[in-house]
Amino acid sequence: MFTGNNTSIIKADPRTKLLILVISMIIPLKCVTVFPSLVFAALLCVMLFLEGEKYLSVICFCISIIIMCLYAGAVKGGFGSVLNMICMSVMVLIRFFCPITMALLLFTKTTDMSHLISSFQKMHLPMVFVIPFVVLIRFIPTIFDEWDGIKKAMLFRGIEFKLKSFITKPAQIIEYTMVPLLFCSVELMDELASSAMARGLDSNRKRSSYVEARLRVTDYAIILIFAGFLAYMFFIYQQ
Repeated sequence: MFTGNNTSIIKADPRTKLLILVISMIIPLKCVTVFPSLVFAALLCVMLFLEGEKYLSVICFCISIIIMCLYAGAVKGGFGSVLNMICMSVMVLIRFFCPITMALLLFTKTTDMSHLISSFQKMHLPMVFVIPFVVLIRFIPTIFDEWDGIKKAMLFRGIEFKLKSFITKPAQIIEYTMVPLLFCSVELMDELASSAMARGLDSNRKRSSYVEARLRVTDYAIILIFAGFLAYMFFIYQQ
């Protein structure tokens, strides 16, 4: 998460990816038919491919096709029965979150933290927002690593983290998982906050950076394509 990719064909600015994420939240509200949804999914997959996530882009596009086929089948089935209604409701939710998930993957998988902080500075965002955001982004993958360590320690004590263990040994599960996880979380937040302070993120002075965040010709082209698609959707569905 937020490590970047060295095999990318193009390197879009984080602000461009943030705009794509916002557009991905709006498109499912306006686009309710299969073909435009697939076109937008293809655009996101092309972005993933160009940013170096070739394998992930193919997987996302295949999943999008499957989801849209199932969605079309659910719509064709209508509301004839309770089962059809449930299936259609589930597919509508999946179709809604599919482009948002792909845009989020594009943002997190292909953006490194240095470029992100530099972009935040270009946007003149206050440090009261930047510091908690950076700490949060660093916190999530670290806490997952700690959680893996806790589960391995539980196995040494003969306790597996399963539903059966919650039922048969609830006190031990809470003692050996929740308590260490809470203590780890508190310590991690303190360490990450101290690290952010040590890097001078709380300073009011303008910070220098090894990387320069700026919008290039490719960024403007990408913004034009995605904004144009959004405008087209608004125009079509207002007719």
